[in-house]
Amino acid sequence: MSIQMNAATTSMRELQKKIDIISNNISNVNTTGYKRQEANFSDALVLTIEKQAGLQHEVGRQTPYGLRVGSGAIVSQTSLRTEQGSIQKTDRPLDFMIQGDSGFFRVASEGNIYYTKDGSFQVQPRLNSNQVNLVTSSGDAVLDSNNRPIAFDGDYSDIKADENGTLVISYRDPAKQQTQFQLSIAEINLPNLLEKIGGNRYQLPGTEAQQVANGTLQVVNLAEQNNGAIRINQGSLEMSNVDLTEEMTELIATQRLFQSQGRAISFADDMMGLVNTIKG
Repeated sequence: MSIQMNAATTSMRELQKKIDIISNNISNVNTTGYKRQEANFSDALVLTIEKQAGLQHEVGRQTPYGLRVGSGAIVSQTSLRTEQGSIQKTDRPLDFMIQGDSGFFRVASEGNIYYTKDGSFQVQPRLNSNQVNLVTSSGDAVLDSNNRPIAFDGDYSDIKADENGTLVISYRDPAKQQTQFQLSIAEINLPNLLEKIGGNRYQLPGTEAQQVANGTLQVVNLAEQNNGAIRINQGSLEMSNVDLTEEMTELIATQRLFQSQGRAISFADDMMGLVNTIKG
């Protein structure tokens, strides 16, 4: 009976991981740019029983030789689903969204480069300067196509962006020359390699140069290289791609599976108790 109990225990542990993933999806249903995750399962180690105790002990045997005994199920992979979420129009000049499943804003913090779909940007005054930085809602610097944080004079009057990610900053003084920046966009071809690090941000393992070399990542300047697959919308935000109805349905089904594994442990325990009461 220990085999059945071990298999059920393993499955319960892994099903709890799926429940945690679904719960995280539900809690971020209103988070800007959030991408839902899915848990994929596979069979755990399967033991094939081929060696027999001896022909004299096999009289009347009905089960097949080479009996396969499973050890439960495990979470083999957690997939990041990058399908685009719904569009929320805000008409706010500092709100941007990326149209295209594979496009992410490149942002920087403490010397590290991260990726995000959250385009709810802010302006942050620079210390001892009349300039402001363009930052994310988490305070990370938004990068331009030259891999530098976007900063401009604080007396700006207007910010315009086209679908190619070109920002044009106008100033209150009409005689002052406009400033232009190009948003730096990362096109990520293998989104399942992205690791969540909090703050609605992702990172890739290793260095960015390594990921570019192996084809996982491409740093895109939309003004120079734009086939229309990735575009920028100003005055709009991409909302979460979590479908609350689908997540709740999946949560109920997973909880029922969890309960069934608990009953399997209870049944195995009852049968072990019954065996212990049998006297020779």
